[in-house]
Amino acid sequence: MRYGIISDIHGNREALDVAVRYLESVGVDTFICVGDIVGYGADPTQCLDTVKGLTDAVVAGNHDHAAVGRSDIENFNQHAKMAVLWTSEQLSGENKDYLGSLPMMLQLDDALIVHSTPFQPEKWYYLLTHFQFVAAFQQFTERICFIGHSHQPVVFEKGKQHTGPLQGATFSLSDGSRYIINVGSVGQPRDNDPRLSCCIYDSSAMTVELIRLEYDVTLAQDKIRKAGLPEYLAQRLAHGE
Repeated sequence: MRYGIISDIHGNREALDVAVRYLESVGVDTFICVGDIVGYGADPTQCLDTVKGLTDAVVAGNHDHAAVGRSDIENFNQHAKMAVLWTSEQLSGENKDYLGSLPMMLQLDDALIVHSTPFQPEKWYYLLTHFQFVAAFQQFTERICFIGHSHQPVVFEKGKQHTGPLQGATFSLSDGSRYIINVGSVGQPRDNDPRLSCCIYDSSAMTVELIRLEYDVTLAQDKIRKAGLPEYLAQRLAHGE
């Protein structure tokens, strides 16, 4: 089975459309969404419609829950707060119900899907440091855990760490090894590379490919400005930060 895995779309329709077209063109069998469909970007409804049409394998992200009042936004920065409140106003009752009903975790074959961490996912902790990744292996039993949340793609093998090159990087998964894989962000990369990030997991070949693709950043920026969202949210897309 070839899985097209997307995460942290954040209302960026331009990036999502490119990611979906590419993954469909290379013949993925099904899609997985690792959360944060909405937040920051100007097209939350359109992104929700696309994801709902692609797959039922979707987990909740912190911005998804924040937009429907299921997560506290007190710890969000001012730009994120403004985006959450704006996003909430754009959502229909049906889409709010959908976001509120998303599970925190999913198990598919030998993989666990969770937005933040396998331990207390509702706390929205980050996996950023070597120590945090190592500790996280004690919190799940599956061979692979796919995550998002930090917007930084990485393949972490227990006992090792692979961080690049991330363009077209295909990793063979070793027999007997376990992995935590952050698929990066479709709609708001934060690794100083403005190209969208997504992933293909081939459960038969036992490979993971981390993919970077160009999209129309300028159009996404223009939409953010036109919506009256914070200027910083537009500017950061050009720098991948």
